[in-house]
Amino acid sequence: MPDVGIIMPISPLLYRIAFRPLADASVLVLLIIAVAVHFAMSGLALLYFGPEGFRSEPITRALFELGPITISGQSILIVAGSAIFSLLLFLFFERTFTGKALRATAVNRIGARLVGILPSTTGATAFLLASALAGISGILIGPVTTLYYDSGFLIGLKAFVGAIVGGMTSYPGAALGAFGVGILESFASFQSSTLKDVIVFSLLIPVLLWRSFVSQHSEEEVEE
Repeated sequence: MPDVGIIMPISPLLYRIAFRPLADASVLVLLIIAVAVHFAMSGLALLYFGPEGFRSEPITRALFELGPITISGQSILIVAGSAIFSLLLFLFFERTFTGKALRATAVNRIGARLVGILPSTTGATAFLLASALAGISGILIGPVTTLYYDSGFLIGLKAFVGAIVGGMTSYPGAALGAFGVGILESFASFQSSTLKDVIVFSLLIPVLLWRSFVSQHSEEEVEE
């Protein structure tokens, strides 16, 4: 777990340097900043780690036979870890004040500030939590798949697709959406391994169209 301790401070530091000074900017500006930070971090990772992929040592080498199917202990750890951390995150967002503050800031930043929630604190907490989960995820999946300097970008995009499918403001829905995306990607790999990513990202089109039709649109207020 020392690796997680090294990774955890990185995201809050990036938030303090790149995002917090422009926290009140538009979503488009924040998106551009996020893309710029991604390319900067990918370039540094390529410089220090190189283009070669890496696999870490598995936590366990146990194998379990379920009829004709052989399941590794590492895969069981991944599934169990996903279930445990999903439950912990659900309890965190539903039962704790900090989790509710994060949700309130995500839904309405100004409203959260009016009731005494500091968006800067919730932002740093969100980045810290994300970096911790990223470090733990890397430890779990590193032994079963080859990770490259930019692997996190594609994994993050697929998680984003799952969040959109399940609902950005509903944590259980986002978790179920991510699970559905994983199942779709697994079946798509059998059909065409080269097009599996295209199939997964194409799922966004009907979902976004459906959400645009069922959501209630309101006229935006234009400030003079």
